[in-house]
Amino acid sequence: MRNLLRRSSACALLAAGACLTLGAVPVHAADDDEDRITPVVGTVLAEPEPVLAADGRRHLAYELQLVNRSGAEVTVGSIETLAGTTVVGTAQGAALAGMMLPFGAAAPGATLGAGQAGFVLLDVSFPASAKLPKEITHRLTISMTPADPTAATTYETAPTDVGQRDAVVVAPPLQGDGWVVGNGCCDAFTAHRGAVLPVNGALHVAERFAIDFVQLDDNGLMFDGPATSFDSYDFFGDPILSATAGKVVRVVNDLPETPAGTFPQGITAAQAGGNHVVVAMGKGRFAFYAHLQPGSVRVKVGDTVKTGQVLGLLGNSGNSDAPHLHFHIMDGPRPLSSNGLPYRFSSFTSDGTLTNLTEISVGQKAVLSDKLKGSFENELPLDLQVIGFG
Repeated sequence: MRNLLRRSSACALLAAGACLTLGAVPVHAADDDEDRITPVVGTVLAEPEPVLAADGRRHLAYELQLVNRSGAEVTVGSIETLAGTTVVGTAQGAALAGMMLPFGAAAPGATLGAGQAGFVLLDVSFPASAKLPKEITHRLTISMTPADPTAATTYETAPTDVGQRDAVVVAPPLQGDGWVVGNGCCDAFTAHRGAVLPVNGALHVAERFAIDFVQLDDNGLMFDGPATSFDSYDFFGDPILSATAGKVVRVVNDLPETPAGTFPQGITAAQAGGNHVVVAMGKGRFAFYAHLQPGSVRVKVGDTVKTGQVLGLLGNSGNSDAPHLHFHIMDGPRPLSSNGLPYRFSSFTSDGTLTNLTEISVGQKAVLSDKLKGSFENELPLDLQVIGFG
């Protein structure tokens, strides 16, 4: 089994210190009570918590870290999510490859090199009235190059508990119509869902349910005029409203605007959110409002805020190339080293779903489909919905 584990590494498998020569141990398809060598092992990064979304389904959006412990190249063909013996979700083929990113890779893909790790973004959904499982696990089907007949190619890994609490309901952080749910949840590899970041010695996914809000004007344009001028964006300077009551625990208010059309150079992790406010909501939840205009923040650390209170003005500070509000809920006060939590807006309307994100970012008129059009209460808007807040 020279392609699976080096002999020197196999010695560490035995606490007694005796070296196990894996090449001498045949590994068969095996009954469930037999030990098997499983080349790729998985770990769920954070216990998934459900959220009722605008499609009328309760979503579990979470990440599965995979480590290829073998010396062979491994391709993951499918991942089945199991509740007991019932398959409740399947990711396979091209769809799986589009949601998996090997560490160090420039683009998603389902192949892990020898000794390489990566992660998969999973989204398992249930009817709104369905009873959620208390635990799930994952069945991998893999192939190896070169093939190794002694290694298991279908097996289970990464059991995890499933959170049972309802996602918190919050008020809108903005007013008006035409807000695009940019980089939203749940089934696309967006800049937020893919932000599995190594921060302070651990992997964190603070932006799992984050939204970048940009607004379309009455003509369906994100900006009208030069893209490099803030005057071209009608929503630049709009008031940012506190979506909850709570206590302000973090404020940054002195970072400059990033010139529109470019990302800043040499920005630190602490500066990525630009000018921002963090409000402690209670019950271990914190609301994060980012990229505000410099000098516009109207609260300070220690202030108690009410729902709907103006916190600051929409800007373009920090790691941003166009004006927008970044909003998410997390389980700690630090924007990057926390775990992203689900939430729902108390009410919103939807004009449909944007179909030409790339085009509106270069000044073309938005094209919407009727997908997810209507009125919604106590639900999470989904990626690229165009929504309005009364």
